[in-house]
Amino acid sequence: MYVNPLRRTLLGASATIALVVAAPAWAQTSNHVQDGAAIPANEPARGTGGAQASDPDSGSEIIVTARAGNENQAKVEASYAISTISSEMLKMKAPIGVGEALKNVPGFWVESSSGETSGNIRVRGIPTDGYSQVALLEDGVTIQHDPGLGWLNGDQSLRIDQSLERVEVVRGGPSSLFYSNAPGAVVNFITRRGGDTLEGLVRYEGADFNSHRVDGWIGGPIANTGWNFFVGGFYRISDGQRQTGYRLGEGGQIRAALSTEWDGGSFMMSVKHLDERVENAMVTPFVNNEDGDPVGVPGFDALKDTIAGPETRYFKFRTPTGLYDFDAGVANKAQITQVTMQGRFELGEDFSLLQSLRYRDSYQKRNSITPRSIFTNADVLTSLRGTFGLPAGTPLSLTYTNGGGAFSPTQNSNGLVLLNLARSFTVPESEVISDTRLQKTFQAGGQHDFALGLYYAYVDEDYNATSASILTDVKNNASLLDVVLPGAGGAPGTVLTEGGVLSYGTEFGYSSGTSRTIALYASDEWKITDKLRLDGGLRWEQVSVNGLSEGSRTQNLNQSPTVADDAVAAGNGVFTPWTGSNDDLAWSVGVNYQFQPSFGAFARYTSTYRLPGVSSFFGNPSQKPVTQQMNFQEVGLKFDRRNFNLFVTGFRTIYQSYQISDYRQNNAGQFVLNTVFGDTETWGAEVEGTIRPVPWFDIHANYTYQRARFTDFVYRDANGRVFDYSKNRLVRVPEHQFRITPAINLFDDRFRLEADISHYGQRWSDVANQIDLPAYTTVDLNARLDVTPLLSLNLYVNNLTDTIGLTEGNPRAGSIQNEEVGDAVYIARSIFGRSVRGAVTFRF
Repeated sequence: MYVNPLRRTLLGASATIALVVAAPAWAQTSNHVQDGAAIPANEPARGTGGAQASDPDSGSEIIVTARAGNENQAKVEASYAISTISSEMLKMKAPIGVGEALKNVPGFWVESSSGETSGNIRVRGIPTDGYSQVALLEDGVTIQHDPGLGWLNGDQSLRIDQSLERVEVVRGGPSSLFYSNAPGAVVNFITRRGGDTLEGLVRYEGADFNSHRVDGWIGGPIANTGWNFFVGGFYRISDGQRQTGYRLGEGGQIRAALSTEWDGGSFMMSVKHLDERVENAMVTPFVNNEDGDPVGVPGFDALKDTIAGPETRYFKFRTPTGLYDFDAGVANKAQITQVTMQGRFELGEDFSLLQSLRYRDSYQKRNSITPRSIFTNADVLTSLRGTFGLPAGTPLSLTYTNGGGAFSPTQNSNGLVLLNLARSFTVPESEVISDTRLQKTFQAGGQHDFALGLYYAYVDEDYNATSASILTDVKNNASLLDVVLPGAGGAPGTVLTEGGVLSYGTEFGYSSGTSRTIALYASDEWKITDKLRLDGGLRWEQVSVNGLSEGSRTQNLNQSPTVADDAVAAGNGVFTPWTGSNDDLAWSVGVNYQFQPSFGAFARYTSTYRLPGVSSFFGNPSQKPVTQQMNFQEVGLKFDRRNFNLFVTGFRTIYQSYQISDYRQNNAGQFVLNTVFGDTETWGAEVEGTIRPVPWFDIHANYTYQRARFTDFVYRDANGRVFDYSKNRLVRVPEHQFRITPAINLFDDRFRLEADISHYGQRWSDVANQIDLPAYTTVDLNARLDVTPLLSLNLYVNNLTDTIGLTEGNPRAGSIQNEEVGDAVYIARSIFGRSVRGAVTFRF
């Protein structure tokens, strides 16, 4: 890939700044807090051991995310909504992926039914897919400048391992002042660093879906140099929770960091490398039982089974440029190298310079067998006659490609046939991110913590997409089917498909582009009195993009004796260049009044945006991208004592230019992008709290209410008919959801047992509000036993009750109007069935 000279310049200049910051490396301690960076060693939040900043019983959690103050600020003193996930919570729940970790956060609707990555998240009624409105940070620096790139969600670029110390989540408020592409929220994953003593950990985790994982880390001082080191990571293998008959997960991650502190500042440099493939679970077929509840079709377990299997793993797609090797076993593959440098330099009394720099090189591929449409035997033959242009009544039959004979109308106890897409998306991407900030504390009618910052990001991204339509039966690890036209007089029939492939080139996409983002931001925390604090800020941001996209045409390749390659969507060799520049201004102001050290109230107003990025042009380069506008209003009460805390926030979200990209099938059977815009409004409330009435018992709970509606959504279908959905509920957003976690602590807290009881209210899968996603409730169990101060055992049981919980319908059938409305058999995706994991951890 071409290396832009500007990236080299930025790397060199920023590295020089960081090294200058690090030069006087005599090991003393700074008294200030950097957003997302190391809390100094004399604070209890940092180091590989000791007390933790996110201890829910401390009553004074120190917050380092989405603020730029030179003084420590407790969670209860903030003028915005914050949730924290402590080190103890991470140990107890051991979440599989980012999405599972964020299910503990109120205001978030998280969909992680695809597995560890490629999830969807909705924050306070913002109904966009992926992580497009949520910035994911690691130690205060974004891990991916735009977490909502096409087929490259931010959660694909982050793995949770034992080197993670805690998580801070800021919803709304100042998240969009300090970070790009973060209007909804910012999630800061704060990692461990080496402390003043040598410490380490080794952990093994096994699961009943044939998963084995080893984590480890070690950190401490480097002799008497004043420097500390940290090395950690993991490696695992896994068959996946929906087992395909081949290994779905393999690989790992390693990170290393060097850090130091002195009287005049601090410096940290880290390198992280991820090379792994993980499960990518897809939708499956459902029917409703006599009670109207979703269940798997006969012969198919909706919680365990999957269509993908050995027969559908490998294909050789025919293309105009040769064969394309498709392997469904690739699943979600990520190869990422990330280099980070952070420095702090004290320029004078209460005056500091902060510099963060991150370089990332990423290659990601997503391959899947994705069910598209489901048919009875009779219906599929009728449909295929139309596909092949045969007269009605033409005798056709289906036969197994594996020599299993003819497909019967009662096959597998269901007689159903699936049209699937064997899909492959490849997204190489690299970026350089630099964030430079000046912070100054001064007195003027009270105390001001003022910050002025400059952010720069350069992103280089390619996008390649291809797929084929294949026919299978419906069972676990489905088998391929060919379509046969019988010969005259009992002669051998003509096979119309090729090894189960109905059509090559069902999808095509190729684009390449770059973006440059520059942002100026400023904030001020004004402590007017000991009780009254006013804070606000603004961010001006500009994104400039340029690139090109190849057009497509339908070709008859004449490579196959069958009709599978007669209408292949492929590149036409015509590249459409595109360029553009957009800018906008975000601002936020909040006020906090602290009635008591443990009790406060706040109010905040935020006007923000999301600018189009490089992937906004992919697939439709002639379409003018739209800047999405948002307004947030929120008020909250906060009470935080050692054995009881309660945080209540009411909010209103106005979201303009909501974009739905809906893939619809054209007359040639190919899928083309259809984009529609609308406006939404959400009123809601978030409640989060913990109570510990006695030392051996505690309850943590969160609840979210969202009245989320379209305020302007008018849709014109392919036939010119106009539909007004302006009063409908938003897609996949429940009105009510809660999680209650009762727990007992025994044997001087050496044993802890907790249950997560989660409820998600009814949702709609489509804008038209016709495909119902019923409410469901799940129960998870977590247990920890400290055998000794150094040896711990953990047990995790997810979905104890084997509940079917539909998280989405069939988006391939339409996200606005769904073609499966009223069908007895339909396609959807459920959460995983019951699974059991166990772990043993040794610390030293």
